[in-house]
Amino acid sequence: MRNLHSKPSTLHGKPGSRNGFGSNTTTSGGFSMVELLVAVLVMGVGVLGVTGLQLVSLQNNRDALLRSEALQLGYNILDNIRVNPGAGVPGLNYAGVGFDDAPVAPTDCFANNCSAAQMTAFDIAVWQCSLGKFNEDAVCDALRQGVILPPSVSVGGATAQPGLPDGEGSIAIDGAGVITVTVRWTGFNGVQQTVTVESQG
Repeated sequence: MRNLHSKPSTLHGKPGSRNGFGSNTTTSGGFSMVELLVAVLVMGVGVLGVTGLQLVSLQNNRDALLRSEALQLGYNILDNIRVNPGAGVPGLNYAGVGFDDAPVAPTDCFANNCSAAQMTAFDIAVWQCSLGKFNEDAVCDALRQGVILPPSVSVGGATAQPGLPDGEGSIAIDGAGVITVTVRWTGFNGVQQTVTVESQG
């Protein structure tokens, strides 16, 4: 009589055999050289991008600071004109100042009682010396020896002059009595920048 409870056969695959019961296939971990190079390249591009954005941001901040200073210088001379409008058309005595006009040595109106004409010459000279282009001019240097203009400051062995880079200005007045003050300077990459302020005299 046949034994119906015979033991089931057991199949044992040998290590490394292809019978599906044993396999020596292994998966390697880590990164390949190509993957590392790609990662370094992507990281480098990202760092360069961030650095470029920082440089642009710094330059924009500097341009904004210079523009703000130029506007302040324009309004300063307008305030002086309102204080000393002169006879006839208000502000006409200040008109005619050109960009390349060097400052003329004025009477020190801080130490002396000046006439309206002397005050006009004093205001114009101080304003031109504040713009930046004529920092090395003898008239501007003399104005910095006292209390009229702040002295130059030495920073890191270099002399830091006040004003704008190549800053200069002009003052004009039209037939309707509108006073136009224009300030210009050299901006980033040598590009000339200009601001204009106007006021009714």
